[in-house]
Amino acid sequence: MPFTKNFRTPAQLTAVARAAFRAHLEKYSTATLLPSQANYTLDFQFGAGDDVLPAAASFRSYSTESEVGTLVGGETRQGKLPPISIRTHVDEEQQLFMYNNQEGIGAAFEKRAVRNAQAVGSRIVLAQAEAIQDGKVTIAERNLVLEVNFARKAALTATAGTPWSTVATATPLADMEAMRNALGKRIFKSIISQQAASYLQTNVDLIKIAMERGTDLPSRISWERVQSVFRDYNVGELEINTETVVNRSGVEVPVYAADKVVLLTGSQVGTTELGVTAEALRADNGISQGEAPGLFSGASEQDDP
Repeated sequence: MPFTKNFRTPAQLTAVARAAFRAHLEKYSTATLLPSQANYTLDFQFGAGDDVLPAAASFRSYSTESEVGTLVGGETRQGKLPPISIRTHVDEEQQLFMYNNQEGIGAAFEKRAVRNAQAVGSRIVLAQAEAIQDGKVTIAERNLVLEVNFARKAALTATAGTPWSTVATATPLADMEAMRNALGKRIFKSIISQQAASYLQTNVDLIKIAMERGTDLPSRISWERVQSVFRDYNVGELEINTETVVNRSGVEVPVYAADKVVLLTGSQVGTTELGVTAEALRADNGISQGEAPGLFSGASEQDDP
């Protein structure tokens, strides 16, 4: 029984891989903040800086021609989408050949397609979290060195004057108010770690505000009281994020750094562009042009063990 794509066609394996990729990605908050979007090219382009949104249009008289708008405001940044791929040997294939188990071979291919899709998904989550936290993505792996900088204003990245871990003197509410002023708009939500949440619950300044007194204070207040103070002072909702993802070393790490607070002004901060692979464009692989962007998965014969 020689190797044949009919054990599982590229179209079948691609469908399996894409479903696994979506399911893996959608487990994380990063997927909502940076939802996936099909990109029918190998390029990315975005507006950076202060003028990302278009200027307001102008009313005109009936005899005046329309003004000419622009597609991208401010600085435009562009480049090539970085490739990402992984392959896994099907070690039991020869044994299944000997048993003439065609369905078993196909199932083994699907298992590898799912595992590889999840690996790609984890790397995307790591990149998404880096973009959200740091305003840029830096890649230095497998002979690829790349930095995509989204030109976040310097004022929107700040370090607390007193670390929140110093609960006796830190002023997290004042820190948040300063960041709200720097943003120039309301804070929709802030993502924090469980560690940071514990600091807030034991912060003396917050306890005084929550208890509305300066003496006879408890050592800790409830998470509900912390949230109430933040709401009362219009610095947004607080969300404790405990998500973890497996990194490139196979170690499970937090999606967001424990010592960082991510301030959001909306439910979405951008998109994740999924480009086109060369394999998806080959007619013999059975992927339609409209379905070309995104993951591709296929099985191929190789004699080298």
